Amino acid sequence: MFDDASSELPLYVIDLRAWISDWYDHAYAVGLVRPPFTLNESTAGRLEGYFRAGLTPAEGAIAFFGVVH
Repeated sequence: MFDDASSELPLYVIDLRAWISDWYDHAYAVGLVRPPFTLNESTAGRLEGYFRAGLTPAEGAIAFFGVVH
């Protein structure tokens, strides 16, 4: 039997991790990041804010890497 440690995480954390994974996949696909990309605490906090605001991963990538006016 496979014991998946993530099954013990709250659904919110599982959803956030999936969102960040999709965010990275999109950012990579459009050339905004290249491996290796290190997710530090500050970056994770910003991304969680975009997730909580209801942005899609693609919208989150645009918001994260976009020009601040």
